[in-house]
Amino acid sequence: MGRTENGPMGSASGKIGPLVYYKWKNIDCVRSRPKVNKNRKLSVDEKKNRGKFGFAQNFLSPLKAVLALGFHNYEQNRTAFNSAMSYTLHNVVQSDDDGFHIDHSLFHISKGMESPLTVATLTYEDSILSCHWDYDPKTVKNAAFFRTLFIAIPEDQNLTICGDVLNRDLTHKLEDMVIPASA
Repeated sequence: MGRTENGPMGSASGKIGPLVYYKWKNIDCVRSRPKVNKNRKLSVDEKKNRGKFGFAQNFLSPLKAVLALGFHNYEQNRTAFNSAMSYTLHNVVQSDDDGFHIDHSLFHISKGMESPLTVATLTYEDSILSCHWDYDPKTVKNAAFFRTLFIAIPEDQNLTICGDVLNRDLTHKLEDMVIPASA
């Protein structure tokens, strides 16, 4: 059933004939009703694309709250998670004969401004992961504006992601996280 807002000349919503009217991020949109053939066989490329999409979504889902902070202004009229998915699918997910994998050197939890850190060092001792950093105070106008976000993403997908959003600023230059040893 279709509906109109603001009288008969207002914007429509819902199904009207072969069209579907909807609003997305305050934008009036229209698309044709899909004709689904459930008996159709998927092509090899469609299967690969669906597999890649599912792999990226499974990888990013535990990081949804973090990605909402890091990608919230990355692209206009797109949710933070969708922006992170797009970036990850195009840049981070790699495939080979063994299947899909994440290139951790290309992965980002935030896109936008460059990192203010000049050096960062990680050490792991007695189940404590420590991050020590330094920054150039000349490039950072207000160090209290930056907050720490410490996440450990294991390469083995059977292990859980550890992380903490803490309320420290750049001047602390140290963050610790307890990571239990894996069995």
